[in-house]
Amino acid sequence: MSPNEKEPLSEAQRESALEAIVGSDRATIDPAAKLLSGDPTTTDRLIPLLDTVSSADARQGILYALSWHGDLRAWELMVRILANPQEDPVVRGQAAEGIAYMFSQVRPGTARFESAAKALLSALKDPSLEVRFGAIFALGESNHLPFVPVLEALVNDQTPVPGWGETIGEKAAAAIESLTWGKT
Repeated sequence: MSPNEKEPLSEAQRESALEAIVGSDRATIDPAAKLLSGDPTTTDRLIPLLDTVSSADARQGILYALSWHGDLRAWELMVRILANPQEDPVVRGQAAEGIAYMFSQVRPGTARFESAAKALLSALKDPSLEVRFGAIFALGESNHLPFVPVLEALVNDQTPVPGWGETIGEKAAAAIESLTWGKT
């Protein structure tokens, strides 16, 4: 459940947010995404929007809302978006974050897990810091200890990630901590 959820949306609020999230104004997209993130009844309406909306801001907002729904129907879509170099890096980073929030529902060795692992490991080499940062976070949420050596290789990378206040190495160290917490 979203930390943004306060009380169920009215039908008017839901419709207004769905209209705003596909707009062109970041100032209305962000609040709409936050509202919709707390309303998992909108999953069926948000997923198809990704087939028609091309604005990076709107696509990121839609993925943000879907990330909090925890609905695995969005999993393959997020994996495809993450793996698509034609997508805007901010959209791909948001897809990685969405995968992170759903990893607890996916078991290692399954096709779902393997497709996400392949996309995330590839994203670690992406030229975009936003994409790499999101991939590191997702790997840390995977609960899959074999990712630890991959993350350890990044710990000394002191490249700052604009807008996040952390370096690649700091995020990798946090991901390792997340993976190994309580397992020693």
